[in-house]
Amino acid sequence: MTDLFEPLPESAGTRRKENTRAKLVRASLDVFVEKGIDGVTVDDLVKAAGFTRGAFYSNFSSKEEVFIALFDEVTAELMAIANSSVESAVADVEADESCSILEADDAQVMLAVFEGIRPFGRQWYLLYSDAIARSLRDETLRAELAGQRERMRNQIGALLATRLAASAERALLPVEDLAQLLMGIFIDLLVREQLEGRDVTQLAATTILGTLRAFIAPKSDRPLRSTAHLPPVSPRHAGTGVGGGAPSGNPSTVTAV
Repeated sequence: MTDLFEPLPESAGTRRKENTRAKLVRASLDVFVEKGIDGVTVDDLVKAAGFTRGAFYSNFSSKEEVFIALFDEVTAELMAIANSSVESAVADVEADESCSILEADDAQVMLAVFEGIRPFGRQWYLLYSDAIARSLRDETLRAELAGQRERMRNQIGALLATRLAASAERALLPVEDLAQLLMGIFIDLLVREQLEGRDVTQLAATTILGTLRAFIAPKSDRPLRSTAHLPPVSPRHAGTGVGGGAPSGNPSTVTAV
């Protein structure tokens, strides 16, 4: 299993209680991944961290509290990985004298994000799916998960917004909605790779590129026309011609817009 966390620094300047708490959280990763929230016990967590139950209860009141702290830290780590992956992708383009910075386009950047988190796909998805299942029954966990999802969406949205600002393109829908759509694609790709045992490299490239090309256009393009002002279509008029012509026998029922 790929390590998601770097080893904690061992220094005299690190407060003992903070270090104990951090070790309990980080050691819980493999335990929660393999057993899930319902299958894990406090004894499992203290054994993995090498502490006593007393040390556990001086830092946490329940295994659910450890899980929330773990999910928060995993989210932060994945966001840092995403940032680093994007910086590397842009740096590669800058180092290539035959390319301009604009050639690190949106699809290339988002593919770098996916490739950055991909090695941790199994760990993250098992935590995420466990959090989803429990949050549907637990309001406290539900609020925490909503916050973590928002953090991830905002992070991806910020990366997209930065690239769009540096290019001559614009999103055809709010950036945060496009980011949410990409999150769904990332999750599906991670699941398919784990369940089907297939290499999704090419699929990721084509899916991410296709999605972005569907929702990103040159700034000079006219925005999509809003249909909010259009009157509802009567069921008996559904299926009339594309040109909006009136159905035969009742030409006065169609109003030009």
